[in-house]
Amino acid sequence: MWENSGKVRLGHQLAEARHRRGWRLLDVARRTTHRPGRLSEIEHGKANSTIDTLAEVGNAVGLLLIFVPNERLADVLALIGQPEPQTHLPTEVGSVYEDVFIPDPPEDNEGTENAGA
Repeated sequence: MWENSGKVRLGHQLAEARHRRGWRLLDVARRTTHRPGRLSEIEHGKANSTIDTLAEVGNAVGLLLIFVPNERLADVLALIGQPEPQTHLPTEVGSVYEDVFIPDPPEDNEGTENAGA
C-alpha cells in the first residue's frame, strides 16, 4: 500500500519540478538516460524504479532524493506545499471461529448446586 502511494508521491514531485522549469518529458529525457515514455510511467507512479533512476531523474529537474524520518514527514510536506498522506488504519478482521463454531449453551448450575444438599 505505502509502496504505491510512495511511488505516486515521488512521481508527482518529479512532474511538478519539471513543470516549474517549463520542460517537456523530452527535455528531461535528453538530460537523463531514460526515454520519455519511461519518465511518464515514473511520474504517474506506474514504474518500479531503482534508487539510481529516481536520483538521476530528480537531479535532472533539481531535486535530491533523501530519506525523511516518519515522524518529520508532515513537517517536510508542509514545507514544500504537499498535502499530508492519508493513513489507512487496518480494519478489524473477524474470526473464522465465530462464523464456524456454535457456542456451547450456558451450563445449568442450579441442578449441580442443590445435588449436594
